[in-house]
Amino acid sequence: MTTPQQRKSYGQFCGLARALDHVGDRWTLLIVRELLLGSAGFGALRAALPGLASNLLVQRLGDLEADGLVRRSPHPSRSKSVRYTLTGRGRALEPALLDLIRWGAVWMERGPGDDLVDPRWAPLALRAVLDRCDMTKPAGVLAIDCDGERLTVSIGPKGRTVTPGAPEHPARATLTGSLPALLGLASGRIALSPKAPIALDGDLAFAKAALSGGVR
Repeated sequence: MTTPQQRKSYGQFCGLARALDHVGDRWTLLIVRELLLGSAGFGALRAALPGLASNLLVQRLGDLEADGLVRRSPHPSRSKSVRYTLTGRGRALEPALLDLIRWGAVWMERGPGDDLVDPRWAPLALRAVLDRCDMTKPAGVLAIDCDGERLTVSIGPKGRTVTPGAPEHPARATLTGSLPALLGLASGRIALSPKAPIALDGDLAFAKAALSGGVR
């Protein structure tokens, strides 16, 4: 953990500067992204962030815990049972992270190249692209299988929402594909057609409508 004396500060009385004093260090927001997907142990975080050195991960987790953004389970510090969970204040970063995901989408248009692709990121990525409170029709449920990660796109009175897990109600259509392909489809960069790298089962017209109007 970085001590208050060691921590760098922008030294500006500005909400943005103060926020960056606490979450602006390299890797910090990616750790928050992982914990938005659920609590995790040190080993799982290390595996999800392969470019992050173990000692730096220890430091970042310590800083997040000291700032009240992350809670560590009450196990001995070197126990493999230790798990890290976002506090309420930590989870409050979620809207800002979704906005950053939307803002950064323009640099994803060329595809992943050699970058790591993890289907576990699908819930946050597709929420950022598709969640809309003003889209209430056509009503129904679209099931998505992103390389084994199950998601549900629901359209109804509360708008269009993406939630983790398989649908609780029968889906009008099911899409199966990789995260890059599904993001390309949701953002309108590729069309849903027999030539698309995505498998469709069910109502083609509904699937197209359910994914229309995403971030471009």
